[in-house]
Amino acid sequence: MLRTSRLRRVLVAGVATAVLAGCVGGQPPVDEAVDRPVTVLGPWTGTQAKTFEDLLRSQGFDYVYQGTAAQREVLLSQAQAGTPPDIVIMPGPGELAEYAAEGRLEPLDGRGLYPREQYHAPWIPRATGKSGERVYWVPVRAALKSIVWYRAANGRPETVGAREWCVGMGDDGAAGWPGSDWIEDLLLQTAGPRTYARWARGELEWTAEPVVRAWTAWGTLMKSEGTGPARWALLNDYRGADGKDGLLFGGRVETDERCVAEHQGSFARDLYGDAAGRADYLPSTPFLPDTTAARGREVSGDFAALFDDRAKALEVFRFLASLKGQRAWADFSESPVYSANSERGTPRSADAVTRRIVRDLEDTALPRCLDASDVMPPAVRDAFWNAALQYLAADGLDPLPWLRNIQKVQEFEERRPWMTGICG
Repeated sequence: MLRTSRLRRVLVAGVATAVLAGCVGGQPPVDEAVDRPVTVLGPWTGTQAKTFEDLLRSQGFDYVYQGTAAQREVLLSQAQAGTPPDIVIMPGPGELAEYAAEGRLEPLDGRGLYPREQYHAPWIPRATGKSGERVYWVPVRAALKSIVWYRAANGRPETVGAREWCVGMGDDGAAGWPGSDWIEDLLLQTAGPRTYARWARGELEWTAEPVVRAWTAWGTLMKSEGTGPARWALLNDYRGADGKDGLLFGGRVETDERCVAEHQGSFARDLYGDAAGRADYLPSTPFLPDTTAARGREVSGDFAALFDDRAKALEVFRFLASLKGQRAWADFSESPVYSANSERGTPRSADAVTRRIVRDLEDTALPRCLDASDVMPPAVRDAFWNAALQYLAADGLDPLPWLRNIQKVQEFEERRPWMTGICG
């Protein structure tokens, strides 16, 4: 990979060439490093990308946005070519920690880019870079997990049978993560936030008893009553069939049979289409096997980081991290946009479900913990997701063969950066 110093030499050479060309042609020189548009790489495509671009355009920013589901590959390619985006927004800081360790990201603390008091733990985890342990990202969107969605018209479910769960493990490029969400929530609620954070940081082996117990509880649920739940989970995409209002309202593939409840984050309402207003949620704990009381809330976010701190990029970044920017984002979006900013507040036009999600995101009565797979090094995260798929597809409940494989990856990745501040 090109190092920062080499990249700067390339930019300086390019600027010098532009100056010389301007002088020869009798035109004023153009400083491309200053005048080029701010490049932003993000995870949103389709309607969400349009909303994000409308937001940036409303502020008069000179920008180029690239949205892709294959962020890891695109960012790696651009970084290796020496042309990373000015700003990258990723759903989890684990990937970004590697760029911070290589000295590619600009540290944010102490620069006045956002009021430090507006972002409480765990929204500003720290990572080790070339300038020491610093903050390298800020959440620009947030999601609440540790919840279960149900159809409000059916009333609050008291119990959910194994065959009644809506579960889809498929995705375009990251299949398996809905399974990791189940396992993470089970481990958080059964072992508590301290053990959860140690596991997410790589300080607890995958073969440790709390981890084995969480996997076994999930496997018992998914593989009970025959192979139905596990089979449906492997056959279905987490978004459900096209135009079917998600799994909760659209039913499963093959049978079109409706399920009763879905263990999914607050973003699930975006999948329910016109039926979104007919969905409600409850804390996940009463429905998780082997749990007695809530011990924490799992949360996730889309985190923005800086590859270039030139003035135009800082202006866009400052807006995205600001209270003003996140309020404006919610106004532009047709679906709810949740913020980790402690002063965000609830929009007056929000419905009752949105208001509850905002309150639960802000509530500090229970520790909030970042999605564990999001903060793991990418290789460990990918091994986790793949193992969840393989475990579901296999006979038996013993997860140790898959956990040993993940542990091998983790031991190799111990040289990689791990984060602190995962739970607040």
